[in-house]
Amino acid sequence: MTLIIGGAYQGKLDYAMGQYPGAPVFQCDENSAEFNFPADARIINAFHLLLLAQVRAGVDSAAYLNEHMDALRDKVIICDDISCGIVPVSPETRQWREAAGRRLVRLSGEADTVVRVFCGIASVIKTKSNS
Repeated sequence: MTLIIGGAYQGKLDYAMGQYPGAPVFQCDENSAEFNFPADARIINAFHLLLLAQVRAGVDSAAYLNEHMDALRDKVIICDDISCGIVPVSPETRQWREAAGRRLVRLSGEADTVVRVFCGIASVIKTKSNS
């Protein structure tokens, strides 16, 4: 698994497409709390929106991720890092932020490679050889 993280609009998907040209991309959205991506999808984009959908649906995202980790092992997962900045006022947004942070910890622990993209510049922060 490769995990690509960074702020919104920082070039994460462009980076992934450059690394995996022609790879099928599945776009998560905030209306689906399930891993409903096709088997051939190599890149899972906007994973943070899947987590928002799970918060809204009352799904335990930790248990769900544990149950479905095998489906992600050969994927490139792109997720906005929403853990920085001012703590949100909305309880739902705080819960989403916590879920996203905790799931990124889990995913980064499982990932062979973790890349942070900032201003279009990719920094590899973990590779299997230095994990």
